[in-house]
Amino acid sequence: MKKILPLILLFTVVLSTGCSSYSLVEDPAVQGSNDAAGEKVELQFWHTYSDVETKVFETRVLPMFEREHPNIVVHAVRQNYTSQLNDNIVAAIADDKQPDIMRMDIIWVPQFARSGALTDLTEMSDFSEYENRFTGSLIQTNRYAGHYFGIPLDATTMVPIYNKTLLREVGLTEPPSTFEELIAASRKLKAKDAGLFGISVCCSSTWGMLPYFRTLGGELLSPSLDKASGYLDSPASVEAMKRLKSWFDEGLISPTVVGGEPGGWDGLFNRKILMIDEAHWFFTSNENTENGPKLNDTVTGLFPSDAREGTSIIGGENLVLFRGSRHPYEAWTFMKFLVSEPVQEMMAETGLIPSIKDFDRAKLQPVYRIYLDQLRRAEPRPPIPQWDEVDDVFSRMVTRILVGEKPVADAMRESASQIDGILSSR
Repeated sequence: MKKILPLILLFTVVLSTGCSSYSLVEDPAVQGSNDAAGEKVELQFWHTYSDVETKVFETRVLPMFEREHPNIVVHAVRQNYTSQLNDNIVAAIADDKQPDIMRMDIIWVPQFARSGALTDLTEMSDFSEYENRFTGSLIQTNRYAGHYFGIPLDATTMVPIYNKTLLREVGLTEPPSTFEELIAASRKLKAKDAGLFGISVCCSSTWGMLPYFRTLGGELLSPSLDKASGYLDSPASVEAMKRLKSWFDEGLISPTVVGGEPGGWDGLFNRKILMIDEAHWFFTSNENTENGPKLNDTVTGLFPSDAREGTSIIGGENLVLFRGSRHPYEAWTFMKFLVSEPVQEMMAETGLIPSIKDFDRAKLQPVYRIYLDQLRRAEPRPPIPQWDEVDDVFSRMVTRILVGEKPVADAMRESASQIDGILSSR
């Protein structure tokens, strides 16, 4: 999604010419239902569930809700998660045709919150009962300007996945718990065969590199999320990136991070890479393919620790309530229902990772349980409306550093200045 500037301009037009579409309900916390007892209330819910997820949602979750709330009818509309979806949401808002509720990618929540399109859920009288129900830092992905504009529905993060055979070859019986152990194991592999790599990082973007950068002591933005200078280019951050650069130059990190070969999945399955880090869809994507049997030669662990406890990036979807909803009370009722344990358990059967912290991990397939553990240590990408632009700058910086185009400190100082400009321009 690289169209933030035109989207923001469109939002500016919408807000300046049609603000009433966002304030049909001035205080949904106290309004309650607008409808007379016994009358049907109809809600529209947009989602991006897969085929399997949609089937469970439509045949089990929705009927259960409508049995419990016979006066509320939910019309679920499946949207294709493509590069156009963000634009489609903007257009729907501009035409006052937005849904009541949406299952939205977490990185979009700050963008739509700033535009005025979303309801501040802290206005809900019982929001405080839900604020602390979610695992780790998940709720923070909904925070903008000190308020919450959504609640976590399902989550994902990445965990290290190791090739068991290569672990045995370097004398390990379980995954490394620290980077010191992981780098030592990687050097043993490299000494055996120059074509072997210890670590594969998917890409130079924050999704791939930020867990390593943060764990090694780096910082991207200030705690107030308003600048990068003094943080991205701090001595600790420069040192973290220098270590990553040295491991790349040594051949311990595979060329995958800058688009080279071997690819992470192929390298892991073909015993060319000791460790990749991937989300839970790695298993769902491979279990019914020719690579299915090779999954038996893999083992997962928590992200290795170093200067900090090993962290990872939070991904997933949040539930948001659009400001233009005519039925915010009923919409909030449906949102709370979707984060109840029975519903989270149903959807977990499809491979989705639950968001609630007290979920019984024994109800998950064994291979997914490690993701709940890692989520407790995971951190969100900074919840800022300009995230895509910041991510682009970070990704270009990492690539330039790794391929030797720019010295580490210079590249980081230059990138910090660019990010400052992005954050201060709006």
